Amino acid sequence: MNTLKAYLSLVEPQLLKHIQGQSKTLIELIKTQNFDTEDALIQRFCGKEYDRKYYENVKYRTLKILQALAIISGENSSNEVKKNLDLCRKNFTIGQKFLGNGKREEGLNLIRSAHRIAVKYDYTHMATELSSVLYHHYVYYGKNKQKAIKHGKQLLEYSQAYGAEKQAEYQFYSLIPYISGTLEPQRFKKAIDVLTPIACDSTKFIVHQAMIKILYDFSIDDYKMALKTCEDTLERLKARKGVYRSHSQFFHSKKGIAQIALGLYKEAKQSLVYAKRFAPPRSSNDYLLQFYLTLNALHAGEYEPAYQLYRKNRKCPFEDIRVQFAIIEAYLCFLAYTGYLSLEQNFRIGKFLNETIAAQSDKKGSNIAILIAELLIYLSRDRAKYIDRIETIKTYSYRYLRGRSTMRAKRFLKVLCMLPRCNFKAEAVKKLAFEHIDFINSHPIHFGDNAFLEIIPFDALLKIIFLQLNQKAA
Repeated sequence: MNTLKAYLSLVEPQLLKHIQGQSKTLIELIKTQNFDTEDALIQRFCGKEYDRKYYENVKYRTLKILQALAIISGENSSNEVKKNLDLCRKNFTIGQKFLGNGKREEGLNLIRSAHRIAVKYDYTHMATELSSVLYHHYVYYGKNKQKAIKHGKQLLEYSQAYGAEKQAEYQFYSLIPYISGTLEPQRFKKAIDVLTPIACDSTKFIVHQAMIKILYDFSIDDYKMALKTCEDTLERLKARKGVYRSHSQFFHSKKGIAQIALGLYKEAKQSLVYAKRFAPPRSSNDYLLQFYLTLNALHAGEYEPAYQLYRKNRKCPFEDIRVQFAIIEAYLCFLAYTGYLSLEQNFRIGKFLNETIAAQSDKKGSNIAILIAELLIYLSRDRAKYIDRIETIKTYSYRYLRGRSTMRAKRFLKVLCMLPRCNFKAEAVKKLAFEHIDFINSHPIHFGDNAFLEIIPFDALLKIIFLQLNQKAA
């Protein structure tokens, strides 16, 4: 932050004067990369009342300063992509008007300029249209056979690539309704099979094909392959100009989740922190990545850091993510009851159930985590209520937990249901539920459709529960 202040004072002392004490605000605004609204941005710094003459004099320099600050603050922005796309469209539109008005040379210069931008930034749709205009010119007006052949070949390549891009885009967005529910491997496999024969080297195609492939890998619990696909795709995109921030965020966040599933918690934290660079501050994606970081800490057994992340984000303004932090709170309170953590507040289970009422309708996702949290709290505080809930849990498990994705949860609940039968004796439960415990220890966590299912891995929870039961018995 001091470096940025020094830089500002060097290049524009007046701007520094306006934003004294607002360095954090400056960085947050810079990270949005929304330089199309520089008027609003500068007014934010200068206040509602400012000298219009001064403003006009420094506006251009101020904009350049903000862009330079974005670069030196390490932001890999997609603003450059959008800015050049806008310039490409502008040159194309004006160039066509010139051509229509008989100003062929001026029009062609703008069309050529737009074409160079489209090629450089992989705007395949624009490159296709621009190649068509240039091909038409050299065939009918320029009478330049060599350049006509060159642009004819380009037109063919871009039109084929554009068709492949649109097919990949269609296949990806047609799968969106299934991403929020249970991932069905056959749907993703079918999309991959459609795209494989028409593969092309455009950025959009690479991005959408890789997204589908990663979701397929997640749906079949192949986290090693998902991780490899993320790494390979990020490497392919590294030197390309047409990559948006959302692309980078997707691949880094999925890389982090795959690493959590594989138990690579240190690497997962690095991936998720890096993914946060591409999410606007206090956006839903920013809070979601904070949730994944909290989840990673819980899976790594780092309960104090997980608690600090929870405290920082528990008042998230986005309801669906705030509910997930409410669920995390219940697990943290269970850890406190078992001596793994020291918490400041008392946990009220009625309040918890009211706060998560919307998520309780998700019978194969968040509701499982909520039911387990409820049982864990009762196990620690009120065994009579725990016993009262067992029959409901059995019915729920039989009715809803039938797919492969919820098999670990089903086995874990079976173990919990055996506790009263074994008079809450750890060794008796281990003997009676040996088959279920062995299944949980030998099968991977399922992150395919819902990363919220196991807030703390079931195998780690079983160890904590058995230790608690032994302590109470002693």
